[in-house]
Amino acid sequence: MSEETQENTGPYLMEVFSFQHHKQYASNAEEGVIKGFTLGPVRTDCQSYAAGHHFHWIPVFRYTKEKEFAEVKFLEGQAFEVTTQGETHTWHHHDPERLKEALEKCRREDVMAIKGRPWIFIWCGDGCYAFNCSEEPITPCTD
Repeated sequence: MSEETQENTGPYLMEVFSFQHHKQYASNAEEGVIKGFTLGPVRTDCQSYAAGHHFHWIPVFRYTKEKEFAEVKFLEGQAFEVTTQGETHTWHHHDPERLKEALEKCRREDVMAIKGRPWIFIWCGDGCYAFNCSEEPITPCTD
């Protein structure tokens, strides 16, 4: 149904974001897209939605339309070097092992950043794994 006209516009696909896996599923997932790889669930010992920690579903859907290719390399600790649009930055993530695993399993061309935000999305065949990074060293995880 259209919000503007209140007329039935036919069925449409609703975007889905999994809190357990921090994965934004593709709108074509129902067409039998083959998964490229899987990751385990996100950390459950952290309840923070601050930069560098977990995502909340509202900003994922609101701000993830403009994706651009990114080259991401692990530096040390929680730090990653991210190059996009010719600019290189250091971003931090509270679960560096999970992000490193995703980078090891994916194809280079499947790593994207969100324009203007320190967010990494990694295509895996039926959607993207999402990593909410921080441009500053991150605060400790909260229970």
